[in-house]
Amino acid sequence: MLETVLCVDIGTTSLKAGLISAHGEVVFICKKYFYDHTNRFVAVKWIHALKSALTSFYRKKISDVKITAISISGNGPTVVSCGGLTLRWNEEFPYNKALTGTSLFLPKILAYRDNFPKEFSRTKYLFSGPEYFIYELTGNAITLLPEQRFAAAYWNDDILKSDGIEIPPEKMPPFLTMGNECGRLTQQSADFLGLEAHIPVFSAGPDFVAALIGTNTLASGKLCDRCGSSEGLNFCIDKFVLSDSLRTLPSSIPDLWNVSFLIPGSSKMKSDKRLALIKTGIEKLKKLAYDNDIDFPEYFTVTGGQAKDKKLLYEKAAAVGMEIHVCNCEDSELLGDAVVAYYGLKKYSSLQEAADNIIKVKKIIK
Repeated sequence: MLETVLCVDIGTTSLKAGLISAHGEVVFICKKYFYDHTNRFVAVKWIHALKSALTSFYRKKISDVKITAISISGNGPTVVSCGGLTLRWNEEFPYNKALTGTSLFLPKILAYRDNFPKEFSRTKYLFSGPEYFIYELTGNAITLLPEQRFAAAYWNDDILKSDGIEIPPEKMPPFLTMGNECGRLTQQSADFLGLEAHIPVFSAGPDFVAALIGTNTLASGKLCDRCGSSEGLNFCIDKFVLSDSLRTLPSSIPDLWNVSFLIPGSSKMKSDKRLALIKTGIEKLKKLAYDNDIDFPEYFTVTGGQAKDKKLLYEKAAAVGMEIHVCNCEDSELLGDAVVAYYGLKKYSSLQEAADNIIKVKKIIK
């Protein structure tokens, strides 16, 4: 019997699900679109999309496969109430940066309070997207913190109580760090999904964190290109460095950092402009590496829809003069989910060890 983790990544318009073993075997993968994804209560559709994905798996009649855990990631900062009213990550509202500081979540939480006051008042908790789904599946309210240094991108009680913010701290579920069990699948959820009750549920948190884990961008000098509706070149380094044109955030690995060159709206750009910006991003990251005595790699790993576009990959490799690696699952968020779950299940002693055993390179573009 092959033991697998049911890996789930919640996107803006669809849910991706896959069954992945502890050695990186991708048994099954599919995508299910949400009907009317602009619906204000789209979060309540997520469990139905997961049921549809599992139905597709059962129809294949793949034998000798057991689901031992669930692991969830998703777009953020999406904010969802207990009742499923959803404010999506890409909905823009004005906010006072002087109040919210470095937090990525507080602007959305304040927008939720100001635009949906009745729902805000009556909900017991406010969740980011993956945590809402975990709450629905387990009844357990948590906020996944990828690593302790990410707290500045979230919140604390002092800032929640401060003038102009004034969010009741009890509305925000307590932090849980990556690799810890988030809860167990309830009997009701298990019956609905056709799974065994009480299997453990884990989370790789925001999708960009899951993607970095799922491309094994977990050591200084590793580089990945994450591409969807927008694009980001992500460079893992062992020094805290700031640059006006780059964004620096903690890595999910202590003492490491992730420096990003972001290309908003890249999917709508003409190919020449997009490739020129990617080349610019690579050059900026190379300079940062040189200036700070950090080794720069000869290749980078890709994830997202671009990983399935062979023509684009050859164009990109030629434009920047580097090899491109594609992993055993092009949607690397799912691999990140698997890494976190098997680490949490104690199959491996660290995230790095789990990633080294689960993530494989299946294609190299030269």
